[in-house]
Amino acid sequence: MIEGLVTARIDLSFMDRARAALSNPDLRPAWKQLSKPFRADLKDHRTKQEGPDGTWPRLASSTKLRRASGRRRRARRLLGRLPGATGVKLERARMLGRSLVRWSSVHRDGGRAGHGAVIPKRDFLWVSQQFLDHASTVIAKGLAYLIEVS
Repeated sequence: MIEGLVTARIDLSFMDRARAALSNPDLRPAWKQLSKPFRADLKDHRTKQEGPDGTWPRLASSTKLRRASGRRRRARRLLGRLPGATGVKLERARMLGRSLVRWSSVHRDGGRAGHGAVIPKRDFLWVSQQFLDHASTVIAKGLAYLIEVS
């Protein structure tokens, strides 16, 4: 026995707006907020002289002898300007970090340099788990804001 018929109307237009906002999100504000911590993370790797696989190999004894001979006048860092010369490009859906030094790949991957010097692998352009955790929080807040304003 049917006593009455119930009709309901549910407005799900907010779901369509949220899906549209998330289909091509503009996360540039989040990337801008993350660019300084990204550079600080890279600087921390240089300071600690470590890569994702552990600490960098030390200088070769021949390099130490040449530097001790006095032919070089200024104090040098292990990788020179490589870790500091990074560019960050912000796009709608990604943040790209890259080295601005053309010959940086021989230091990152290891190998033979132009004058025959053998250079060990010293990976300097990577992100730590601490930065990834911070980035995921910032990105989640950015996505939540996009949903909220849609």
